[in-house]
Amino acid sequence: MADTMINPVITRQMVHVLPSVIADRITLPDIIDDAIKTPTEAMNSDEKSNEAEEEDNADESEMDSEFEKEEQSEEAKEVEVKYAWNAPCMMVIFEDGDLNCALHHLVESLQDPFALDAVGVILVQESLVEEMEKRVQILMKPLDARVANHPCYKRTLLKVDELKPKTIIGPPDRVLPDATPMLVRDIPQKFLGEGPTGIITMHIFRTPLEATQIYRKEYPLPIASVSIWNERVASVYDVIGMMNLLDTFKVNCFTVDMEPIKRAFELKKYSACVHRGYHYETLPINGERKIIIYPVGTIFGN
Repeated sequence: MADTMINPVITRQMVHVLPSVIADRITLPDIIDDAIKTPTEAMNSDEKSNEAEEEDNADESEMDSEFEKEEQSEEAKEVEVKYAWNAPCMMVIFEDGDLNCALHHLVESLQDPFALDAVGVILVQESLVEEMEKRVQILMKPLDARVANHPCYKRTLLKVDELKPKTIIGPPDRVLPDATPMLVRDIPQKFLGEGPTGIITMHIFRTPLEATQIYRKEYPLPIASVSIWNERVASVYDVIGMMNLLDTFKVNCFTVDMEPIKRAFELKKYSACVHRGYHYETLPINGERKIIIYPVGTIFGN
């Protein structure tokens, strides 16, 4: 049988080839610029007033003062810059939760740790720990250079090396140790540095009650929201009621539009609505007003 040449029906010229676009989603933390005047700056201002009174000094004394000024300006540059947290989220994963979806959002935060609403701390039920650690490690990729070279992340690596806690890092054959996403076990963020650290701290709990106690170790981390993964939505309300000083809870979801419930919460009104497949409500629980959001099933028919 002779070989026959088959001409394709659809050729490359008939296809519109879209350009490859990679979204630049890396976020860097904002600098806190309301710093108090440093001692070196105060010394500089004092020296300026003294120089006005000592204009008739010899050339040697002028050279000495200029040399001192250069030294002090170098010291001022070495003053540590402070960075602000970007509304970090606390993730809580129960054994009945959807681990696949939770890991998807967790890995996003590991790769872009300074982003708005990125996970800063995670609580994992004990029965899930081993599986979760193995799976998240496989999904880790090298950090973007802007994150790996950021002073916050570099400072955290030094602290981790000093404290030597248990860590979950990327596979050594694919991820270098100085550019790896990182989960740090059983150590609060406050021990790893002031402000954002570029990593996620992880704590283990056995019971729902224990979860509501362990998160307090992370104080004063400014947790802005809580993402709870548990298919038993009714039991989640009990957990929410015991998490004091936290007001925004996203059940089985992560990045959600807050506009449908924001106004009612600000006015301290009870409200409940469904918007784009999500149930929103704000209500008082144990004397504290909370926002609770979770996805709901929707059936469309003719």
